[in-house]
Amino acid sequence: MIRIRYVQLAMLLMLAGLMAALAGCAASQETAVRGKKALFVGKEGGGDAIVVKHLKTLGYEVAVVADKELTAEAAEAYSLVFVSSTVNSGRVGNKLIASKTPVIYAESQNLGDIGFAGKATDEDNGDYSGRTVTIRDAKHPMAAGLQGDIDVYKADGKIGFVVPQGGVIVASAPDDEKRAVIGAIEKGTANMSGEAAPARRVYFYLVGGEEINQTDHGWKLFEAAVRWAEGEG
Repeated sequence: MIRIRYVQLAMLLMLAGLMAALAGCAASQETAVRGKKALFVGKEGGGDAIVVKHLKTLGYEVAVVADKELTAEAAEAYSLVFVSSTVNSGRVGNKLIASKTPVIYAESQNLGDIGFAGKATDEDNGDYSGRTVTIRDAKHPMAAGLQGDIDVYKADGKIGFVVPQGGVIVASAPDDEKRAVIGAIEKGTANMSGEAAPARRVYFYLVGGEEINQTDHGWKLFEAAVRWAEGEG
């Protein structure tokens, strides 16, 4: 009888140890997630708030800053910067050109400011009306496992594009493979002036006001862009 009680006690102790280990693992994962910090350059409300919400669901602590208040020094405190298309592109300019923090640009004109595209509106950058993009590099992590023509909007809306000079076109406008709607620039890639990107840069098509129009596939591509920018894949 005593032996049975010792066995039962030993089993309870082992179970308690296992539960503590699992709790510790969960706590470690939670701590790691809390350590992800994103700087969102844009507005507090409107469609920008929808993007901020999605970043938070990916585990980011998000700070929002207006375009005129953005500084390169401030960006260094974050693991990711997202520049909304709602910014005044001139106020962002090339502030982040030397930043070692990965940057996702939804404002196509800023790709010209950092030397990875020309600056002619409607030629080097702009937007088109539609709901579909075409995956050009299905093997790239930012393609999120998708192939061919993908509806990223529920209804026709503005889809941003840039004609990149350097990097990889992951997805493009359906009728023009040179117009990137999702572009990947790896760390070390040289821009038009021969300057190497100090960290990954991404162009993502999402035009302000269309956030509510995004399909599940659109958000899947967004999440893949965030993961790749920070170094996954």
